[in-house]
Amino acid sequence: MLGHITAPYLSGYVASKWGLQGLARVLQQEARETPGVHVCIVTPGSVDTPVYQRAANYLGRLGRPPLPVTTPERVARAIVDCADRPRREVSVGRANSVMRFGFTVLPGVYDALVGPLMRLAALTDRPVEPHDGVVFAPAPGSERLRGGWLPDLVRVARAVGEAPAAIRRRLG
Repeated sequence: MLGHITAPYLSGYVASKWGLQGLARVLQQEARETPGVHVCIVTPGSVDTPVYQRAANYLGRLGRPPLPVTTPERVARAIVDCADRPRREVSVGRANSVMRFGFTVLPGVYDALVGPLMRLAALTDRPVEPHDGVVFAPAPGSERLRGGWLPDLVRVARAVGEAPAAIRRRLG
């Protein structure tokens, strides 16, 4: 998704995804007249992977995938599906079209909201020391498919859903 929109605190990641989006488009153009060659790009939104724990971090707070979060298996199914039924682009994630719409059609509103929303939804309260992550050296033993965010994010979603009732109780 970050190949189509921007988000604060992720400048290097966003730049790399915009680069991949450009590369995919160029390859699609170059392969257009080559029989049997299809270039597909799969653009997931938030995915429950360990990238948030393994990536370099100089912000001082651990990141997390903002809601809604999908599983790595769902993204993998979309990739495999492209092998059987090639398409230029496949979006995986419920909020992707809303975010792209806001970024493209309402850029001022998007820019005003994205910072506060990223601080609320994509940063935990857990402090972390600045580190290079696995950028310059591997971290043997830390390889895994999931980041373990889905259970945590379910609790966050419940807390957000319960907030209006808690506010009413305090006022009432």
